[in-house]
Amino acid sequence: MVEKALKENYFTDANCPINLKRVARRHEITHAHDLTEIEHYHDFIELVFITNGQGVQVLEGNEYRVSAGDVFVLQGFQRHFFKDARTVEIVNIMFDGEGHGSVIPPSVMQMEGYKALFILEPQLRSNSKYHNMLKLTREEMSPLEVVINTMFAEQQQKNDGYEVILANRFVELVVLLSRHVAGKSDTKTSALIRIGKAIEYLENNFWDDIYTESLSEKACMSKRNFMRIFQDAVGMSPNAYLRQIRLQKARTMLRDTDQQVSEISQACGFNDSSFFIRCFKGAYGVTPNLFRVRFKKQVFASRE
Repeated sequence: MVEKALKENYFTDANCPINLKRVARRHEITHAHDLTEIEHYHDFIELVFITNGQGVQVLEGNEYRVSAGDVFVLQGFQRHFFKDARTVEIVNIMFDGEGHGSVIPPSVMQMEGYKALFILEPQLRSNSKYHNMLKLTREEMSPLEVVINTMFAEQQQKNDGYEVILANRFVELVVLLSRHVAGKSDTKTSALIRIGKAIEYLENNFWDDIYTESLSEKACMSKRNFMRIFQDAVGMSPNAYLRQIRLQKARTMLRDTDQQVSEISQACGFNDSSFFIRCFKGAYGVTPNLFRVRFKKQVFASRE
């Protein structure tokens, strides 16, 4: 059975969306509500540092060997656990996504390394070619560990204003990690950053007519190379990915608005309502109208 890590167990201070935990089984270091070796998911972001040793991380059913220097991000609702954590030492920095925009400045979110590490890699990790793009040397880890130790001290002492220091140090970590990613010269990271530019364009212009040629130009690649790398990274073609974005946006609009299905279809880039309904049913197993009815029933039932 997969467990859900509840926010209230990890973010006890309403003014502080950041929480640090250290896990080292061989040193008997753990914490309350430790689910390290239990399959679980959560609705907050977890930044994971492997500080020593090695182990096996299981993510969405796929096994990955991790070792000292590995840094990766676990987005919400991804099922994960450590299959073998007996020799590994871990620092988890948990971050409540609801405070995301208020803590991380927009300028940081626009960094290419940030988008690759915090957004793209978690989405694309099902393809092993893009697993754990960031592995740091001991020399590279040292300044980050200084920042992390400062955060642990502030969290423990809880002096006035500690929330501000935690937030500032967290942003500092994010910037440093984003720089490391952007500075990597290996082919797969460079390709992922380029593909990220195309994906960002799709996310921000999903309602418009978008052609592969324009996307390959955004990625600074030939059309043939772009199509191949995009497929390898995302597991689907650009057109299929665009359709997925449009359907996700449509699902949100069906939940959050009272607009007609035909209006939502147009707003999400589907010029043919019949085609939209077929695509929606193919993706979610129900028609848009039935999806909306079921969602409203769930809402009413939860209020009773």
